[in-house]
Amino acid sequence: MSRPKDHFLLVGGGGREASFALNLARDSIVSAFVTHRNPTIVDSVESSGGTLAVGDVRDAEAVARFALEAGVDYAFVSADDPLANGVVDALRDAGVKTVGATQAASRIEWDKIYAMELMRDVAPEFTPFFEIVGDPGGIEPALRQFQRRGLEVVVKPQGLTGGKGVKVMPEHLRDYADCAEYARELLATRPGERVLLVEKLIGIEFTIMGLTDGKNLAMAPASYDYPFRFENDTGPGTGGMGCFTAAEKKLPFLSDADIDDCEVIMRRVLDGLDRAGARFNGVLNGGFFRTANGIRFMEFNSRFGDPEGLNILSILDSPFADVLRAIHSETISADSVAFIREASVIKYLVAAEYPNRSPAPFEFTVDLASLREMGLHVLFGAAEAVEDDRFTTLGSSRVLAIGATAADIASASDRVNQGIERCVAGNLQYRADIGAQSDIDRLIARGAQWSAPPTSPESNS
Repeated sequence: MSRPKDHFLLVGGGGREASFALNLARDSIVSAFVTHRNPTIVDSVESSGGTLAVGDVRDAEAVARFALEAGVDYAFVSADDPLANGVVDALRDAGVKTVGATQAASRIEWDKIYAMELMRDVAPEFTPFFEIVGDPGGIEPALRQFQRRGLEVVVKPQGLTGGKGVKVMPEHLRDYADCAEYARELLATRPGERVLLVEKLIGIEFTIMGLTDGKNLAMAPASYDYPFRFENDTGPGTGGMGCFTAAEKKLPFLSDADIDDCEVIMRRVLDGLDRAGARFNGVLNGGFFRTANGIRFMEFNSRFGDPEGLNILSILDSPFADVLRAIHSETISADSVAFIREASVIKYLVAAEYPNRSPAPFEFTVDLASLREMGLHVLFGAAEAVEDDRFTTLGSSRVLAIGATAADIASASDRVNQGIERCVAGNLQYRADIGAQSDIDRLIARGAQWSAPPTSPESNS
């Protein structure tokens, strides 16, 4: 006799939440509190027998009320705004079994200074040089510390910016004077916040996500994200145009030792949060650089990345519901989470104006049946259904993601490109070079430049 289906609540309306819904609907009931009627989420809720509500996902009390009214067994929260606004706390206070970081634990994402100071305390050998500025008078002295060390600078606002507030020298800020001006602008326009100045890391950026109950940790495969809008990594930064994972846990330009170092960092951070009374639960998402001096920390997110999470769930072999239950029951382990040994590629389609807002919504078509016949998966983001295979865009966010798995990264990339060209019509754009063999070769060549033995960086004083 089969066990009754558990009932899960999801919060959010993007491609990431669409991936959660699609995976959970295979063996569970799915309800969702969403920003809009995302077609993937709507279909998953309806097919599984759940309930849908449209509202403000930052309204913690409204989400908690809906969870009780829907009668869910578990809630999973893994989007930045709900986490930062205490939705997990409200659900737990209401007695709902909840997977996701509390507002205190998710501070490692929404407060970049807190995260950097925590890293300095628990893993200084992996932490880049940084300075913190709280008033305009401190900007010039802080920048002189970088000049003295011959370091270029990354200027970061303390709080969340949707991936669009960080500026790098010299790509966005020509010199130290531009860095100073941008720091002054942040202090003036974001009252109550400080500014983080960080050593610009030279190397290859990548992400590793850990599924954790706060003590136990199961590491997902590493992923490589494409944040820039146009091919050849040009144009403005975005929330992420696409991503790939390899058929093994490391990427082509990483070593086993690099992966081990990332796990060491994440375990130390979890221990540090636990000691501080902010025990973490859910997905610890680490952004790292592979440099000539080994692994260096860049940032933490307290949730599945988007698009990185879409890749991870496309190769997850264990039922996603089992993973969430194991996190909640504090029984998660590397042995309890399995991934298929295939590469994955995700590519987002966006309006031509993205990341700027489009002048008006517009319709597009997607031949869903043909894409499924090709073995591709479709995850809608900022879109709603019109009729049959017709859809309409919403706002300025990413519209939909199309993904594939294959024996190698380049084959998965080619399959996604073929599906988009054959099955999607409308004024949408994407990056064909994501995961292409020529780009993999470029990354491997770049990685070969940084193969020197690690050395300890100069620590912050």
